[in-house]
Amino acid sequence: MLNYEPIDVPFNHRHCCWFCAEPSNDNVQFPKVASPYLAHVPLQLPACRECKVIAASCITDSIWDLQLQVNNALMKRYAKHLGIGVNWTKQELEETTLEGTSFKGFTDSAWMMYEIAKGRVDFSGWPLAINGLPLDIIDDSYGYDFDGTRFINFQAAVEFYQKAESLNKYLVDGLVSLLGQGRFAYVLRVARLHPSISKRMADEVLAEITAQEFDRAEIQQQPVHSSGRKNIAIESISTVTVGGEKVEPESIAWAMSRDIRDLLGLQQCEDAFFDEHEHLGGVVAFQLYHGLQLYLEARRDEHWSEQHDPNHSLWLPGL
Repeated sequence: MLNYEPIDVPFNHRHCCWFCAEPSNDNVQFPKVASPYLAHVPLQLPACRECKVIAASCITDSIWDLQLQVNNALMKRYAKHLGIGVNWTKQELEETTLEGTSFKGFTDSAWMMYEIAKGRVDFSGWPLAINGLPLDIIDDSYGYDFDGTRFINFQAAVEFYQKAESLNKYLVDGLVSLLGQGRFAYVLRVARLHPSISKRMADEVLAEITAQEFDRAEIQQQPVHSSGRKNIAIESISTVTVGGEKVEPESIAWAMSRDIRDLLGLQQCEDAFFDEHEHLGGVVAFQLYHGLQLYLEARRDEHWSEQHDPNHSLWLPGL
């Protein structure tokens, strides 16, 4: 029989679940059975009924891994609620003119549903302590971090975004297979443009991405461009903000790979740019192109390039 020690609860979190901040009417005892790997006394944590049920199904020797598993289970369960904040703003919901009683009920409660779900999954507990003594427990959990959120693994992130944003599963899975975990942001960007795409159209998008990746691989295999400058991997390029607009690494890499250093060079390759980015849709392709225009214009200022361009060194001769 384990002797569980209740953790200290700060005054501002009294009656709160340690996992999600909802009102606590129960507790979670961790671990369920004695473990030789446990580096602290058995803990009793305040919890809501839902988090207690989730925690009971988790198998782990780490309190931090337990917290991550419970958090991810909540994200999966309330993915549709969380997706409201992706597809709408509060103002858009208030101003929407959807007709019918069911839509009226949705617009009245949707943002509140999103805020409740968001607040729960964003909550990260409070520092663990017993009788005023902090517990120095190393966070030995591991997962996949993306856009400020930690998932149990990469596949959990894929499944969450598919469900939260109603993305086409066939297209997302195909893009992930082609582009991999390291380019998940690009996967989502393409998938968001085609949420209701047919399988035939999805195959066309995937075929175009495949062709682009083949061309990209060929370029990377070339040790030096004709200009004498080595090819730059897109992973080494940082996003740049110019005039309040983000310039994406993909468009910067596109210019670098062709040694396009000014607006004149970009103008001469304008058709090629839009041909190669056609699969993203006209609006997104134009945004990428416009951002690249702003970036190359800004780089005309040597002081700006040296002080504010995180990719400045990648443009230097011989790199």
